Amino acid sequence: MKEDRRNFIKRAGVSLAAASIGGIGSAIAATGSPAPKKDLNGNDFVDLEKALVSKKNLSGNALQELAIRSNIRIAVQAPVDANDNQMNFYRQMGVAHVILSPDETKAGADYYAERKKYFADDTLQVYGINNISLLNDEKIVLNLPGRDERIEQYKQHLIALGKAGITYTTYAHSSNGVWSSANATTRADAVSRSLDLNGENSGQWGDKKYTGPLSNGREYTAKEIWDNFEYFIKAVAPVAEENHVRIGILPDDPPVPKLAGVPRIFSSFDGYKHALELANSLNVGVCLSIGAWAEGGNKLGKDILGMIDYFGQQKKLFKVRISNIDQPLPHFENTFVDNGYIDIYKVITALKKVNFDGVVIAENIPQMVSNAGGRNANGAYDPSLAWTIGYIKCLRDRVEEESAIQPEIIKKKIK
Repeated sequence: MKEDRRNFIKRAGVSLAAASIGGIGSAIAATGSPAPKKDLNGNDFVDLEKALVSKKNLSGNALQELAIRSNIRIAVQAPVDANDNQMNFYRQMGVAHVILSPDETKAGADYYAERKKYFADDTLQVYGINNISLLNDEKIVLNLPGRDERIEQYKQHLIALGKAGITYTTYAHSSNGVWSSANATTRADAVSRSLDLNGENSGQWGDKKYTGPLSNGREYTAKEIWDNFEYFIKAVAPVAEENHVRIGILPDDPPVPKLAGVPRIFSSFDGYKHALELANSLNVGVCLSIGAWAEGGNKLGKDILGMIDYFGQQKKLFKVRISNIDQPLPHFENTFVDNGYIDIYKVITALKKVNFDGVVIAENIPQMVSNAGGRNANGAYDPSLAWTIGYIKCLRDRVEEESAIQPEIIKKKIK
């Protein structure tokens, strides 16, 4: 039954994954595909170029084709073993790309290639794979016993990605993880994450919890953390280049100079700039978390739009994680993307201005009411994710239309 459905999809011409892949940066081999000939309903597209001649609002097939051609691709963080219902759900949202995060027990080129084919058979493109066991490793960040072995494993992860034809992975250099306080509520009592730096809070990464005053046993210096990062990145960057894999580095969350005795070097524009200069590689760049960066307000050297402009112009912006918050630190709560202090429309507009060629995903989404069986009870249905992706997709499509009809709009909208 599954194969029959997949063959029907292919016969109908619904291959969003192939249609929406453009070049993904100068360091990556070209993977472009011809423009799609059919819309999502199997109908012929109108000639987009002819439609643009009128300089009027686009609609129907022309607008749909414009969206599918967009290099601002929308992805979801998917389970490595997503079932038919889940993959149907992603496609119903208009998503064509997924990010996978297996642990080290499932690492390796054969597994990555098999997962890539598994999702491709359901017309979903695997944009990137993270080895969650190595994404943010204390031994690497703090130079603990076993560091060189973990770095070697990270190199093998990059080699495996290259062999499987996967061109992106994420890295974080923040030993004590993401910090939060007790859950809060946002619009209509949706449950959301919060952080109060002056109240009770703790860090979390995977199944490990961190608390103050010294989360990792002692006080560390900024020089130690910088030396450890330089040691790591100079070891892995050449391997990333050889295997055509890009590494996007996450900001610290929260972006404060030090927390619980450990400096957080990816908490400022200057920190990012210095880190990428140390890497000195086209394949090492930024995975920008909009919500995390917004937590810093105007204290990080560049705001979100400034970060997008600077690193986007350098083609060092590989992935964008979208969420919103009500206000900057010392105390914030995550909100729905339409209800925080960051204008997500301006974020998408800024991405278009720098010709961003990567994926955006949704993160830290407030939890909506689900069906009677509970949140995600049927293994696929998540109204919170669907609402957020729909909102981001509408903004993306609007920006693409404005850019096609009146490119000067893009220049004005981000001011």
